[in-house]
Amino acid sequence: MLLFVPILLMLTVFPLRVYAEAAVIYIDPPVIAGLSIGETFSVNVTVANVTDLYAWSFQLCYRSDVLNASRWSWGPIFKPHDIINITAVWTDNFNETHGLIQIDCTFFGTVPTFYGTTALVTVYFKVKSFGFALLHLQDTMLLDDSVPFPQEMPHSTADGMVRLGLADVAVTKIALSKNVVNDTVVQINVTVANYGSGSATFNVTLYYDLIEISTRMVKDLAPSNVAEIGFAWDTTPVPKGNYTVSARAHPLLGEANTDDNTLIGGWIMETILGDINGDGKVNILDISAVARAFGAKPGDANWSSNADIDNNLVINILDISKVAREFGKTV
Repeated sequence: MLLFVPILLMLTVFPLRVYAEAAVIYIDPPVIAGLSIGETFSVNVTVANVTDLYAWSFQLCYRSDVLNASRWSWGPIFKPHDIINITAVWTDNFNETHGLIQIDCTFFGTVPTFYGTTALVTVYFKVKSFGFALLHLQDTMLLDDSVPFPQEMPHSTADGMVRLGLADVAVTKIALSKNVVNDTVVQINVTVANYGSGSATFNVTLYYDLIEISTRMVKDLAPSNVAEIGFAWDTTPVPKGNYTVSARAHPLLGEANTDDNTLIGGWIMETILGDINGDGKVNILDISAVARAFGAKPGDANWSSNADIDNNLVINILDISKVAREFGKTV
């Protein structure tokens, strides 16, 4: 208690700044695709969830063999007479492989600080060659208007990607309806994207480990568009075990960047009936897992797809009874 009182007094005199939600600096849009050599485009360096913004700084790196950075402009809330600006670095030849942009901004003391989400700047690029280039944010800083000294605000960053080519497809997401199963059907949705400059028709194959589950065709996917493909995998003939699930978009003719054509999207455990948590046995842990989800449907806070043993999209007495009948069994 004697220690608590002086600490409380200190916090009253020098209160700590608390941020409800961490800010983020990110490239918007996150992906640029479908452009040809000589075309121009722009991206915003945007800040979100910021509180009492007084000053900021960032560096933006990019591949100089693919892009040329031509100019930049202020975001919509910034006016030249309100700010002190320093552009420390602006070069396409920062090193042998990359260009670098650094922009710093500080408000005059009489200008109100900013709260919320806004584009800090817009940066304009020109396409030099086909390929892919990461728009990488580094050495970022957000400062608030604390007195006597501004405090650095915690924040995260999110890079952008430029993908330039006539042919370029990718697998971007895999979603599994459940991952602990016993002789049942698992719904798996695979999301693919076309980053090329023309429509693309290609096959997508789903695997568990290196074994093919099924192949489906994506037809005439337009540039800069995505498509979701649904697979239904019957695990009945699959031996007991833990398997990695992946999907592969078959490369197009002339596709140079194939690193992201394959994506690992999680795992599936084939186990005994009633084993909800995948530990190889049916016991009170499995009973309690189903009981906690009792009455739940997809979207409910307590929903558990693994506990929906009969795949009827509701956890009820049928699921509990199935687990109870298998109580005490092990793999």
